[in-house]
Amino acid sequence: MKMISYVVSFMAFMIGMNLCAQTTPVSQMERLGRGGVAVIGEHGGYFVSWRLLGTDTKGVTFDLYRKNKVIAKGLADVTSFEDRKGKKDDWYRVVTHQDNGSVETSDTIWPWNDLCLRIHLDRPQGGECEGRGGQMRRYEYSPNDCSVGDVNGDGEYEIILKWDPSNAADNSFRGAFTGNVYIDCYSLKGEKLWRIDLGKNIRAGAHYTQFMVYDFDGDGRSEVICKTAPGTIDGTGRFVSEAADDTSIRVTDNSAVYVNREGHILSGPEFLTVFDGLTGKAQHTIYYKPDRAGGSSGNAKMPDSEFWGDDYGNRSERYLAAVAFLDGPDSLPSAVMCRGYYTRSYLWAVGYSNGKLHHKWLHASVSPDSVYVEDANHNVRGYEYLTNTSGTHHSHTAFGQGSHSIAVADVDGDGKDEIMYGSAAIDDDGSLLYSTGLGHGDAHHLGDLDPDRPGLEMYMVLEEFPHGYSLRDAATGELIRYETRRKDTGRGLAADILQQYRGYEFWDIFSDSVYNVTQGAVANKRPSVNFRIYWDGDLQDELFNSNNQRERDGHVMMGMGRRSMPSIRKIVAEDNGSQYPTLTEKTILFCGKELADIHNSSSCNGTKATPNLSADLFGDWREEIILWDADDCAHLNIFSTNIPTQYRIPTLMHDHVYRMSVAWQNVAYNQPPHLGYFLDDFKAAANDNHLNGQK
Repeated sequence: MKMISYVVSFMAFMIGMNLCAQTTPVSQMERLGRGGVAVIGEHGGYFVSWRLLGTDTKGVTFDLYRKNKVIAKGLADVTSFEDRKGKKDDWYRVVTHQDNGSVETSDTIWPWNDLCLRIHLDRPQGGECEGRGGQMRRYEYSPNDCSVGDVNGDGEYEIILKWDPSNAADNSFRGAFTGNVYIDCYSLKGEKLWRIDLGKNIRAGAHYTQFMVYDFDGDGRSEVICKTAPGTIDGTGRFVSEAADDTSIRVTDNSAVYVNREGHILSGPEFLTVFDGLTGKAQHTIYYKPDRAGGSSGNAKMPDSEFWGDDYGNRSERYLAAVAFLDGPDSLPSAVMCRGYYTRSYLWAVGYSNGKLHHKWLHASVSPDSVYVEDANHNVRGYEYLTNTSGTHHSHTAFGQGSHSIAVADVDGDGKDEIMYGSAAIDDDGSLLYSTGLGHGDAHHLGDLDPDRPGLEMYMVLEEFPHGYSLRDAATGELIRYETRRKDTGRGLAADILQQYRGYEFWDIFSDSVYNVTQGAVANKRPSVNFRIYWDGDLQDELFNSNNQRERDGHVMMGMGRRSMPSIRKIVAEDNGSQYPTLTEKTILFCGKELADIHNSSSCNGTKATPNLSADLFGDWREEIILWDADDCAHLNIFSTNIPTQYRIPTLMHDHVYRMSVAWQNVAYNQPPHLGYFLDDFKAAANDNHLNGQK
């Protein structure tokens, strides 16, 4: 089954065959407002859009007011309107009419006075620290990964931003020291709410600070959970150790620095802290689990190299994190904090209620055959596994199977989330669901890739010999398609880019072929392989990518030596008389400009060329892109589409798989979010009355 069905407005529908789409229970839908936005129109005036909620009634309609005049009445098919007569001093309101007779008026929607929403940032000052070779080197800060949460309970999102210094580095680099990492919170009006300084004992880089933003205690306001250390200062200026109940944490020496002469942090206490989303205040701090030696002391030094496979933290200091509903839809969500994936793999489920963090379970794949699980009462059980679902390779557990990302969904239909840990899957209780044994990889994609196959599917590229990719059943680990490549397959993408083929297409960096989930090879020239996005008016994916170059028109990015040139691209398939169509990427201009030419907008994370965040933040169901200004490194530029659409779809943030994807998007090598249902099926069911009137 797709998932157990719940009676909600965002209901299942039938497409030709007896197939149920994934549904999301109301209890997993955040309380969101209309999220109205008025963007400068492509043809003059303003393009106004707003949210359809998963909780709206079946026949909900909308009236749009410009000032006090109705300019569109009884809109039943769309949640957007192109107002070519709109002026910059106008304002808008949306009036919602539900089936039950209730009427709701939105907050005032003020038109943007620019092509994007500009948020001014308080850029941290750079500094100097030792680099490779022992020389002092200057570093500067740029805006990096973002997440979103409603920190004040008003139904709209705030932005939580991680600042990375230009000397951020993997532990694989010896002698590389890094500046501090900061986490800020900003409202969409540009107000800075707080700043957290993670301090000297948290290394800067993609693998060390996975910050989870969500409402963990069910009070209607989001919290932030991440790994901390001695010297971490919360948003109110206190050390996070002061928020601990454990005396040994409270007496921590916050002046101690545990960075060794190679720039690595392989000793010293390790903490987990939950911060209030509105104030940044540390609410509770506990020891991070497991410590470097796989235990609970919170103060273990790096064990010998046989334990992890190295002596410099390249395996022990690889972290992932996610949000998951492990106890079902009507229970509180958990943070899942993870350590290691090249060898040992640990996943730690942590709950937050009544102001306290609490241990739920710990999964430990400590060898290719051995797993132990520690439950909420700290009872430990061991398990041995002698097979995997591929029937090849040597690992039968999550040992060595993790990816540089993570994914969450209820893949087995029991109402509780599972964790996709690269080539393995962990069940809601911390036990091993399965392992394919195909090893580590840099990217994976979970969603309803094949809408005519029950359940979700997962596509993953593979770094382990013989490399390549796998497409598997997410519930069972059964390999649907598996193909090897000549070397480490570092990139791959899954997206629905070709309307003529049902289901998703997927491709990887070491093959020219593009595959459809059911048809096999459908093109022999692959597109870009970084991000996907819903941007134009149809139901297919567009692609987001950047060209990295050191200089453009004399401009060199401040402090970084490199400029990225982001763009949104439409895939166009043209018949050329041969077996496969010719695929070309057509850049979608925004009011005649490329994104990169609007306030020097840049992507982040180097060659990964990812946005700071892509998600359905406001407006209709299309996604927003957050980029940063490479001129001053002190602005976020948020773009929202101004292209009309004929479809009305509930906000993507009310789809559970998608919302969990946005929560983990900032983790390690950022991956794009995917839906738990096949969006193109809305077209086939457009006239179906039990679709709540939605297209």
